[in-house]
Parts: sequence; C-alpha cells; structure tokens
Amino acid sequence: MVAVMKFTSLFRRVFIAWVTWYALTLAQAAETSRLQEGDIVFSSSKRGQGEAIIAATGSPYTHCGIVFEKDGKMMVLEAVQPVGIVSLERFISLSEPGTFTAKRLKTTVTPALYQKARTWAQQQMGRNYDARFLWDDTNLYCSELVWKIYQKAGVELCTPRKFRDYDLEKPAVKKIIQQRFGGMDRVPMDEKVVAPSDIAGSTMLMEVPLN
Repeated sequence: MVAVMKFTSLFRRVFIAWVTWYALTLAQAAETSRLQEGDIVFSSSKRGQGEAIIAATGSPYTHCGIVFEKDGKMMVLEAVQPVGIVSLERFISLSEPGTFTAKRLKTTVTPALYQKARTWAQQQMGRNYDARFLWDDTNLYCSELVWKIYQKAGVELCTPRKFRDYDLEKPAVKKIIQQRFGGMDRVPMDEKVVAPSDIAGSTMLMEVPLN
C-alpha cells in the first residue's frame, strides 16, 4: 500500500511537470509563430550586468537582438561573447517570465537596403562583445548591434544618448564602472550610447502582439 502511494505521488509530480513543460512549449510556439525576420526582440534579466542596466536606464529591458530566418527556422542574432546566433526559443527562455517583448518597424525598407543591412549583420558574427559600451565597431554590444543594422538599412531607430544621460550613481552601476573603467573619472561621458530601452522606446517601432 505504501509503495502504491509513493508511486502515485511520483506519477503526479511527473505529470504536473510534463503539463507545465507542454504549456510553456505551446506558449513559446505561439510567440515565435507571430515573429518575422527583422523584428527586434527584448528580454530582461538581473543576471550579470542586468541589474546595473536596469538601474542606469530605469527600464526592465537588459538585452535585445534581431530576428532572422536560417534554414526555415527563426533565430536571433545577438551581441554576447561573441556576436552570434541563438534559437528564438532559447532567447525567450533566458528572459524573466513575462518580460519578453518584440517590436517591428512600422514602415518597410527597400530590398537593396535590406540586403545591405543583412550582409553587414552577417559580417559581425564572431566579433567580440563590447563590455565598455564604446561606439566604434571594433567590438559591439547588443543594442549597438541592433541600432547599426537598422542604420545600414537607412533607418535610425533613435538618437544615440551619452553616458552622462543615464543614472550612473546607483550602486550596481558604480560597481560595473569600477570593474570596467577603473573609476567614474575614466568614463567617456560624451561617448554615444544606445541602451535596449532606447530602442524599445523608438516611435518608429510597433509592438508585435504575442498573445
């Protein structure tokens, strides 16, 4: 009798876990089916530098990438270490629950400009991540990559800001600055910067319904 009860309890836990996994799989499938190449996807996480980005920008968005199709499957090009691709499902799974967002350009670009942007984007594969958020193309960070891909297509999603425009006095931000610059006095305050939140707030984009 005890053995039967233990088996029943184990079966119940396994069944609940399977139902949860299946529901998440269906939800992700619904989300990905509505996306198309060129869409910009945003996620939020407090892992790593995420907490500092949230503190500096006042926005939950800490990462972004751009959707493109490869071999019939939707993937995401993102600037991590190094710049590379990840499945859309994987991108979604790394975001805090309920924070994944996708946006799409309201207008269209010419085929020639579209191809120019796509070619440039592919050429960035393998480039190192820019942990200091500098504007040159030697290394790239996530929102810089997305912004510059669209720029190649003739679209400036938003006006770049400067370091001084963000809240750099929060403890989490100051910690990152100390680690990467060696102190606040070494931060290039007038350097151009684009955060994921800046792109998410672009008036040139519309939100893609996911539900």
